Amino acid sequence: MKKLLSSKFYDNLKNVVFDRLENKNNKSILENVDWEQEAQKCFTSLSTFFKNINIERLHTNGIDTIGVIDICWNEYGSDIEVDFMPNNDFDTAFDDGCIMNNSAIDNDNFFSLHFNTTGEESWQKIGDDYQEIILIFYYLIEDIIEAITQQKVFKNLPLKSPCHIGFASFHDEERTKIFTLV
Repeated sequence: MKKLLSSKFYDNLKNVVFDRLENKNNKSILENVDWEQEAQKCFTSLSTFFKNINIERLHTNGIDTIGVIDICWNEYGSDIEVDFMPNNDFDTAFDDGCIMNNSAIDNDNFFSLHFNTTGEESWQKIGDDYQEIILIFYYLIEDIIEAITQQKVFKNLPLKSPCHIGFASFHDEERTKIFTLV
């Protein structure tokens, strides 16, 4: 299977995230994660999510075409959610708030396997290093998003041109634009 993660991802992991981790045990755990396998899981989950988008549900929520795809870490359950905005002006697209917020990537297995906890309890168990885990997944999503957009299931979505993809670590956080389709 083709590798999804770039050397930039691993540089960020080593030189940004690992340097900021407070708990040595958390650092040891995260250094031993197979991040390529995690990237494959996220890729598959996002592809499946986009494949199962109900176009009628989009229309019911006022979205004929998608201007912004919002990828957001759910800080309460640790899954990664996806929402859609009809406006493709990235700076104002989020003014109306979240519309659907559907879970796209379930991270319960990640936290169970590596930290022996549930996604909902991971914040309490991991402490401040939890934010660094979110950052890792930000870098991971940033690395795989172009490959996701090349999938037929993604190309079948009713997208505006341009269509922007953003990421946020928390629902009330300003989004960072990670990719634009023209």
